[in-house]
Amino acid sequence: MRKLFSALLALASTIACAACAPFFGGSMNPLSPQVKSVEAFQRDLEPAIIAARNELVTAENFMAYKNSYSIDTYDKDGKTICSFHSRMFFFTELDTDLIRDTYNKRLLPLGFELSEDRWTSGGVEIVDYVWTNEEYHAAVSATTRLGEQTSTYYYTQDTPTDGSTGNPPQMIDQPGRIPDWFDPNLPPAGQG
Repeated sequence: MRKLFSALLALASTIACAACAPFFGGSMNPLSPQVKSVEAFQRDLEPAIIAARNELVTAENFMAYKNSYSIDTYDKDGKTICSFHSRMFFFTELDTDLIRDTYNKRLLPLGFELSEDRWTSGGVEIVDYVWTNEEYHAAVSATTRLGEQTSTYYYTQDTPTDGSTGNPPQMIDQPGRIPDWFDPNLPPAGQG
């Protein structure tokens, strides 16, 4: 029994490490020539992510938000490396099939891959979807606490800059990034 438990634990650890490897030192090397820039992410992928998110998060089902949009930078070997972070939206849509299908429709054709995880915590069933795109070091997350709420956000990690904006932390203007119905005077969750 102990050997079986040890084998299962080793297998689970291997799977967990393999899933994280692309973002944490695996094949997603930010200086690798195949990785697209943070500017390319904003031009090529972000419009589809925004369109899917805006289908799901509406004025009618919006609950709260957390954080703001930002691009963090650091230098590595003389090159500027960026991480893009979106605002996290909390909303009342709990139909996980609808959430999955809405993002799938927009993201899978762009090279994203979906991973799904389900578990129970404190008696609440949680469904976690993460779409990843290795070419852009991009991820989109939607986590539903069934009977309560869903949260969604997207980000890139360790992406180079192509210099096309002249200022990598400056975001490209993106229609819909901030939904028309969003009230900028609302305080973030936990601050109101």
